[in-house]
Amino acid sequence: MSPRAGRLGVISAVVTPLALIGLGALGSNSDYTVVSLITGTLVFCFGSALAILPRTSTWLVLLMVPPGMALLLGVGPAIQSEVLVLSGVHTSVVVTAAHSSKGKNDRVSWTCDLRRTDGLPLPHAFLDQTSGCYGRSDVGRTLDVLVDPAGWVPPGKPEDLDREGLKQGIPLLAVATALLAVVPVLARRTRPRAAGR
Repeated sequence: MSPRAGRLGVISAVVTPLALIGLGALGSNSDYTVVSLITGTLVFCFGSALAILPRTSTWLVLLMVPPGMALLLGVGPAIQSEVLVLSGVHTSVVVTAAHSSKGKNDRVSWTCDLRRTDGLPLPHAFLDQTSGCYGRSDVGRTLDVLVDPAGWVPPGKPEDLDREGLKQGIPLLAVATALLAVVPVLARRTRPRAAGR
C-alpha cells in the first residue's frame, strides 16, 4: 500500500463521519431532506471506496455500512426531536387537507396540510403519517403541535417526542461515528499483515 493511499484512508475516516453528520443536520429541514440523503449516500460510497483503497476486500465496506446508515438516517430525526423538545412552542393548528400516496408495495401513506389557528405563518405546514396524519377524516380537526420558532424543523406532536429516546439515541449516534472512523484505521493496520501472507 502506498503512503498516499494510507493517508487518503485516514482522511476518509475523519471526513466521512463528519460530512454525514453535517448532511444529516441539513436533512433535519424537510426542504433539504432528499438532497441530504442523495449527497450523503454519495459521500458514504466515496468515503468507503477511499477507506478500502487499494484493498478489494468487502468486509470493510460491510463493517462500515451499519454505522454509516445510522448516521445518514439518524442524525436528522434526532436533531428535529431535540429542537422541538428544547425550544418547541405549543401551537394550535387546524388540518386543512389530507393527501394520500401509494408506496412501492401499494401501501397508502397520508400527509396533512396545517394552518395555525392564530393566522400566523407556519413553516413546513404539514404532518405525515408517522406524525399523526391518518387520512381525510382528520380534515377540520384541531391539533396541538410543537413548532420550532426559528422555522428550521417541521412541527411535531408533543406526545410523539420522547426525551428518553433521545437520551439513548444520541450516544448511539456517537458510537456509530466512532465505528465509522475506526474501521478504516484498523483496516490500514491489518493491510501489511494481509499482504505478507
